[in-house]
Amino acid sequence: MYIDLLPCITWKWLKMNGTEVDMPLNASALSFALPAGWKADETAAPGSSIDARSNAAIEKALFSDEIVSGTGPDFDRLIKDTNTPVYKLTAAEGTLVIENRYKDGDAVLSAVEINVPDGVSATVIEKFYSDEGISAKAGFQTKVHIGKGASLKLIQVQHLSDKADFINDIGTFHEEKGSFELVEAIVSGGRTYFGSRSNMAGRESSLKLDMAYIVKGRERLESNVAAFQRGKGTDSRIDIKGVLKDEAYKLTKATIDFKTGSAGSVGSETEDVLMMSDNVVNQSVPLILCTEEDVEGVHGATLGKPAAEVLTYMKSRGLDEASVYEMMEKARIEALCSLIDDEGTVSEIRTFLHGTSEEE
Repeated sequence: MYIDLLPCITWKWLKMNGTEVDMPLNASALSFALPAGWKADETAAPGSSIDARSNAAIEKALFSDEIVSGTGPDFDRLIKDTNTPVYKLTAAEGTLVIENRYKDGDAVLSAVEINVPDGVSATVIEKFYSDEGISAKAGFQTKVHIGKGASLKLIQVQHLSDKADFINDIGTFHEEKGSFELVEAIVSGGRTYFGSRSNMAGRESSLKLDMAYIVKGRERLESNVAAFQRGKGTDSRIDIKGVLKDEAYKLTKATIDFKTGSAGSVGSETEDVLMMSDNVVNQSVPLILCTEEDVEGVHGATLGKPAAEVLTYMKSRGLDEASVYEMMEKARIEALCSLIDDEGTVSEIRTFLHGTSEEE
């Protein structure tokens, strides 16, 4: 597969435009309890005829109101080729929880498509877990159609073994005043490929994406986030905070794309990366693309080691350097917990971080 195509390609030798991935996966069934009022059907995946290496083809599909995910059309084709069932969910008020626990030797693929009817506000929590030492491969796709005046809050938590490879794919379509909020916590995982693309066709539709991650050891995280802003008065906010340790590698591609007709739209994307070692590799590609005059876009990235004055201050309060680094590492994920309005999920995250559900 060719995944995570950068919406505006750069020099080929930088190796940031997209990623070749060979990850054989098999169809997997999901098991979850539907909240009251929710409906579910199972259908075959339609696949995709879009060229995964062509931004022109992807843009044409987006203008045709298709949901093109962040990972891209090749992942759609994999879902179809493996006969992976797509669970079509019709949302109602309330919270749906989908938990995936991967076992040793797994090579599994799952997909859901969520329709949020006009005026409905819903929450979905997706969890991707495995025990330490587990060697597994997995892929999960979430596509969302957000109706007029509707909203979906998607909370994803990833805590996988450093021997687990994972593709996490998201795509959304927004009608007028349709709102999508994504809260993404990546605590661990061997090789993670994350993609999210929002087709903001509707007037005054919005995207709010908050991600926090910890990448350590020899783990790898590659992400491709894109806000495709078509409607008038659309609003995108992308905020990514993370920590790199040891010999970790991370590539973040974050794009705000103002299309002709998106007058009055605003967008901002920021990334804050704390690098705890001289041996980490960080690559960041913050982009603003624009073919509309009456828009406002802001982007930037802050990269660096912990400030010397911060270390000095914390040490003066009785903490050794290792404890200070550990505290700063976990603080990014802890801060994200304030956006998760589910006590059970927050407790699980704190257990991953501290070995206890209580804050330290």
